[in-house]
Amino acid sequence: MKPATPPADALRVMLVERDGSARKRLEAAICADARMLLVDCFAEGAQALRSLVRLRPEVLLLGLRLADLDVAEFVRSARRSNAACEILVIVAPGEEQAALASMTAGAAGCMPRPYAAADLVAQVLQMRAGVCPMISSVARLLFEQLRVGEAVQPATAQASAVHLTARELDVLRLLARGLSYAQASERLGVALNTVGSHVKKAYRKLDVHSAGAAVMRAIQLGLLGEP
Repeated sequence: MKPATPPADALRVMLVERDGSARKRLEAAICADARMLLVDCFAEGAQALRSLVRLRPEVLLLGLRLADLDVAEFVRSARRSNAACEILVIVAPGEEQAALASMTAGAAGCMPRPYAAADLVAQVLQMRAGVCPMISSVARLLFEQLRVGEAVQPATAQASAVHLTARELDVLRLLARGLSYAQASERLGVALNTVGSHVKKAYRKLDVHSAGAAVMRAIQLGLLGEP
């Protein structure tokens, strides 16, 4: 049950999940934490898209098994409707390709399924602080696709127009190798929120909308060196 009087600064969360039992578990985990406010939950993508502007969620939790829409197209449409909303996709084993497509389309991060309620809450709240998680299996898939030749040839003129700091490049290199935000934080000796801040600055400079897309774009431009 939703808190009767949620805090004014409670994080507004929307849920889109086709599976009924999973949807109930997610709803219970969100509603149990007073720092979050579940604005609504949906089983179908089209209905959720129609409600985005009205409900103004800050985070959208998305299961990848939509019955009515392609998940990447859903993410693109959601970004157009509410660009300020961060999208976190929940990835089951075997769904890495769909997760990569959704992140390239603009999802900010992904977390694995199954999950513990505490882990879910932590990931959602970290997004408010700028930490957008990416699981290692999706990062490795991105890296492998670029390795086998899906990346375009580096565009020297475009690359020279992008000015990433040394630290931003360090973070993207670690993500490209499949490290998580937490692992990158430990490797670089900086706070987890600092890693998230570097990633967000990098993808804004690269004119993309997610960590995965930032890694892909940086490699395409030749900014990270050889895979």
